[in-house]
Amino acid sequence: MLPKITSLKLPKTIQAAQRLPSSGNTQLTQNRLFFLNVDDAYVHQLFSLLKDGTVQKPDYFGEQSVGAHITIIYPEEHKNIQKKDLQQQHHFLVKEIVTAEIGRKIYYVLLVDSPSLLQLRRKYDLPDLLSFKGYSIGFHITVGVKICIS
Repeated sequence: MLPKITSLKLPKTIQAAQRLPSSGNTQLTQNRLFFLNVDDAYVHQLFSLLKDGTVQKPDYFGEQSVGAHITIIYPEEHKNIQKKDLQQQHHFLVKEIVTAEIGRKIYYVLLVDSPSLLQLRRKYDLPDLLSFKGYSIGFHITVGVKICIS
């Protein structure tokens, strides 16, 4: 199932994102989240450009949290990541900013393209799109989250 995606017309946000570093290193958490660690400025700088007082920063900042990242493989996808795939540098390209409605939340995300991350998913016999809470989604950096009250 695909989430409801809405493209946002925020050229200043995209321009700011494209000035940030476009690479990171692969890491693995204890709970088996395999991700590309990216500069936290993707959230700290871009969040303020959303201009919506009801949007909050994602909850993955603080002690023992991963910070800004691009998920490669979710823990629910049940893959054992090889050590040689850790601490590897990968590059990506910011494409656009969208909202994705999943459950009772609206996620503000930067969609990114990365052929090398796609190759990693394929290496582990996974589909090109990630599986998040039953939804198929592409590579992205979450910049903000809004909780739907309705």
